[in-house]
Amino acid sequence: MLLAIAVILPAVCLLWFMTQAVKNERLAIRQKLIDSYTSRAQDIFYKPADELINNSNNFSASVIYDANGRIIYPVQQEQMAIHSSNSIQKIWKLEFSDTNYAEAIQEYEKTAKRSSVPNEIYECKISIIRCLNKQGKIDNAIKICYESAYDVNIFTAEQTAKAKLMLINLYSRANHKDLLKELQNQLSNISKADISTETRVFILEELIKTAEKSGLNEKIQTEIQAAQKIIDSATLAVMTADYINPNTVFLSQSEKTFFKIPTAPPLYGIFLKTGDRKILSLLTAEKMTQFWQKSVDDFTDELVFCRIYDDKGQQVIGEETVEGELFSTLNLKNHFTGWKAELYLRQGVFKEAANKKMLAYIWVAATVIVLMLASTLLASKAVLKQAKLNKLKNDFIATITHELKTPLSSMRVLVDTLLEGRCESRQQETDYLHLISKENARLSRLIDNFLTFSRMERNKQAFDFAPTNPAQIAKAAAEAVQTKFNKENCKFNVTIEDNLPSIMADKDALVTVLVNLLDNAYKYSYDDKQIELKAFADKELVCFSAKDNGIGMTRRQMKKIFDRFYQADTSLSRRTEGAGLGLSIVKFIIDAHKGKIDVESKIGKGSIFTVTLPVIKT
Repeated sequence: MLLAIAVILPAVCLLWFMTQAVKNERLAIRQKLIDSYTSRAQDIFYKPADELINNSNNFSASVIYDANGRIIYPVQQEQMAIHSSNSIQKIWKLEFSDTNYAEAIQEYEKTAKRSSVPNEIYECKISIIRCLNKQGKIDNAIKICYESAYDVNIFTAEQTAKAKLMLINLYSRANHKDLLKELQNQLSNISKADISTETRVFILEELIKTAEKSGLNEKIQTEIQAAQKIIDSATLAVMTADYINPNTVFLSQSEKTFFKIPTAPPLYGIFLKTGDRKILSLLTAEKMTQFWQKSVDDFTDELVFCRIYDDKGQQVIGEETVEGELFSTLNLKNHFTGWKAELYLRQGVFKEAANKKMLAYIWVAATVIVLMLASTLLASKAVLKQAKLNKLKNDFIATITHELKTPLSSMRVLVDTLLEGRCESRQQETDYLHLISKENARLSRLIDNFLTFSRMERNKQAFDFAPTNPAQIAKAAAEAVQTKFNKENCKFNVTIEDNLPSIMADKDALVTVLVNLLDNAYKYSYDDKQIELKAFADKELVCFSAKDNGIGMTRRQMKKIFDRFYQADTSLSRRTEGAGLGLSIVKFIIDAHKGKIDVESKIGKGSIFTVTLPVIKT
């Protein structure tokens, strides 16, 4: 029963669910696709964020703030501004208005000698170089410029950097042999100089222009490419620093969360904290698109596509012109709070996919149901057979042990008593011998029943069919039990109808049937026994009935009494003897004669067993 429930019930449920699924196949398959693609999207879009922020090469630029929100990088130009003195401004008239370069050079030299201010000395030196260059005295200009460019003891880093740029311009005009070397050095070292970011960008751009004009750009292509990256990064940093006020909402932005900076072109930023500094790492819209492109490509197929929107609700990437049905909105996380991915089903492909998947589900369900039913039948058959065999074996062993032991024990006690001579009289010895004979007969009947049962099991029970008078069968059965029934507490009546038609039967076998029925009637009628045997005709049938006024049977017992080894009372202390084989032998004999046996019974009112056999047709 448990096996049937465990296997058949799921099969029935599966059939019911499949019926519902077939009715709503498109809705069910659509939901299945949505769940599948939503789960797939979570796997794809939730993972790559750490890869982006953990690799500094992904970022285009950075702006660095101190603990108070002041910009550390990019370095502002105002911090290193140079102010010209009044004496220098007077000399400018000789240089720019009068174009008297020789006198201007003399005045610049005088001013530089009497000045103790580095900035003023530096400006005089640069002005002298400028005037020499205007005079065409390139070699003299180069000499003075070289001294200024590499005089680290007087001039600041920004001043020497500008001087080096001027030196390279002079080298370029003079086609100097050290031009290539100086360009390489400056392109490589300018990023390390302690100068403002705007100055660094300006110098690098001028160096690249000089290299192109001099035809040296191919020889120093690696240095130029590195310099161009620095220029792009610094330009973005300066632009962002100018756009963002440290007191605005941007500095209150959550750490490690990307947000859009509406510059032109737009940028994406993320604040990363290191020590007491707060770094705003910048990413261009192009790089952000490239970053998400792989995830979008991994998700997109012939059924679905997606679009990604930033924290401002603007689309970052996705197919804009393709029409589709929005089926899920995925709120991104892991550094992309406020971002979302919209998932779409392509139009025109869902119906075809649904039909294919529905057909596949139907075939799978049908196969599973067939396999479950087959497995259930095989398993149930094997389990029931084994359970039945185990029960029969246990019942058989218990019954045989009890039934054989009882007469054997009785006979042994009686024989021991006789051998020891403990009988008080001859009559007592005779009574003991009668009891021994009775127990012996009982043991013989048991053994005969077991042998008959064995032959039944092996289908080797042979019957000698011949035309037989039913009255003779009834009389022979009555005579066989007459001695046992001749007691004061037993009333036995035999009624045999006259002129009963003959039947084709084995007389001895049918006598055994009636004797078994009468013996059961005797055993199950305890007090005032009233037993009746009838033989009568009913149309084309001959009937034998055995009636008693015994304890009767329930409906459940009546359904099982012809089963082998079945006994209503299974306790070893039961009052009635027997192994539960009598009625099964009766049923076997009646079936062999193509007859039928019926039983009517009520608890406390007795039972009637009726055997019907076909008559010989003339």
